[in-house]
Amino acid sequence: MGSSGAIAIAGFDALPAHVAILDRSGTIVHTNRSWEEFGDDQGLAEGAGNVGANYLDVCDGSDGDDAANAASGIRDVAAGDRETYSFEYPCHTPERDRWFSMNATAYDHDRERYVLVMHVDITDRRRLEQRAREQAERMEAFATLLSHDLRNPLSVALAEAQSLERSDLSDAVNDRSESIVSSLQRMETMLEEALVLVGTDDVERTEPVLLADAVDEAWSHVRTESASVSATERVGVRADPSLLSHLFENLFRNSVEHGGSTPSVDVGPLETAGDATAESARDSATAVSEIGFEGEFDGFYVEDDGPGFDAADRDRLFESGYTTESDGSGFGLAIVRRVVDAHDWSIDATTTDDGARFEIRDVDVFAV
Repeated sequence: MGSSGAIAIAGFDALPAHVAILDRSGTIVHTNRSWEEFGDDQGLAEGAGNVGANYLDVCDGSDGDDAANAASGIRDVAAGDRETYSFEYPCHTPERDRWFSMNATAYDHDRERYVLVMHVDITDRRRLEQRAREQAERMEAFATLLSHDLRNPLSVALAEAQSLERSDLSDAVNDRSESIVSSLQRMETMLEEALVLVGTDDVERTEPVLLADAVDEAWSHVRTESASVSATERVGVRADPSLLSHLFENLFRNSVEHGGSTPSVDVGPLETAGDATAESARDSATAVSEIGFEGEFDGFYVEDDGPGFDAADRDRLFESGYTTESDGSGFGLAIVRRVVDAHDWSIDATTTDDGARFEIRDVDVFAV
């Protein structure tokens, strides 16, 4: 045997997966070291899993549906009824719980059909999946707590405080009532943000949404003070309308809170090619009518004329809980990121000469 063949056999033997090669009848013709060790760990009779033994007979003689499934799948592959077969199964011992994936693949050599059978330890993956399920259950319970157990008494307290604020009481009492209302409103906003943050899943269905309409709807839900917003007409995107509204609301709140005394916010489509400048992006409404729309845009931007943000903050902008304001929740831009991820979009944040700019790409944009 040449050196390359010896190297291949040594590599096969070194594989951490448990691998055996069976002939058409199910007889084991070759194994690697892990396969032999696996048989010993499982307490197989001596030689039951070694070269020369019939693996299908071993499976047939074992108890349980998993062994029967393995034998049935391997027989189908050996007979040519299917090219591959795989399934996952538990393989627990008194010492520890483990899970494996069995994969059977057919191949031909010297006009003979063989089946490569491989058992791969997937215990770490299954444990991660279990932890993820448990975390999801905890988050669902947390969302239920926020949505029902906390929202109802908060709404009652806010209504009472607002009623007290409107009462004909002393200035001192009215001032304190105003402070209570402000605090309760802040709590209500944080509650809504937390619900969006824990409740946003992958988007399965999207709808055509006019960009200007989505902007107007979101703007009406934000305390904008003296800020202003403008959006390109005749442009739409395909998105989950509710999540898109949350995205705009939180970007607008970010601009209002950080954009100075009278921030101006601009929303429009992004050109697909190259690094379009902010000026060319603002002119994209003209581009829609003059150069044709299809294939020219793949996203949209939200930009304000405030001071922008420090370069040191850029890498942490979308972290949940990160904020540069003493009374900020740190949820706003984290929600933006969750909405973007749920749609399989991408987002980039930059500071331009004119302010903070957020670019959302990989979006299905259309002309209207």
